[in-house]
Amino acid sequence: MEIIISQPLEKEAKDYALKSRSYTSNRHDFHEGGLEAKERKMFEGKLGEKAIKQFFTEQNIKFEEDTTSFDEADFYDFIVYSLDGKELKVDVKTRTESYHTRTLEMVEQMKNKPKDIYISVRLHKDTTPYKVNIIGYATKEDFLSKNRIQNQGYRNNYVLYDNELTNIETLLSNLQKI
Repeated sequence: MEIIISQPLEKEAKDYALKSRSYTSNRHDFHEGGLEAKERKMFEGKLGEKAIKQFFTEQNIKFEEDTTSFDEADFYDFIVYSLDGKELKVDVKTRTESYHTRTLEMVEQMKNKPKDIYISVRLHKDTTPYKVNIIGYATKEDFLSKNRIQNQGYRNNYVLYDNELTNIETLLSNLQKI
C-alpha cells in the first residue's frame, strides 16, 4: 500500500527533526554522526510516522499521536484502540533503502519500552512528494516468539524478516474506527 505524504505532514516532520536534532540519541551508531545526519535520520523516521498518521486518518482509525516534547525520548508513536477497547502502543519502523529486508527492535527497547504493534514502512526518499509503502506489521509477541536476536555491530536487536510480517489490512480489521 502506497501513501503520498501531504505537504502539511512533511512540514511537521521537517520542523520536528530540526528542533530535535540536538537531542536525538547517539545510540544508533550505525550511521555517520553529526547534527546534519541526526536531523536527516530523524526526518526520515518522522516521515514514516506521518505517513502512518495520514493512513490512519484516511482509514478513519481512532488514534492518538505521541505528543512527547522534541527534547525527550518517546514511549510510542501512536496509540490505537482495538475493537475490544484495548489501548495499543504503536511504533513505526522506517526503512530507507531497498536492501533493508528486516524489521528490528532493540532488545533493550523491548524490555524497557515495549510496544504492542510495530509497523514497517519503506520511505522512498528520492521522490517528490515523498512516498511511503507499508510493508506490514508485527506484534510484540511475534518478535518474542521468534526470539531471533542479531547484532550487526550496533546493539542486540530482535529481528523479523518481511515474510514474517502480517498484512496491514489484518490490523485495520481489528481496530476501532472513528
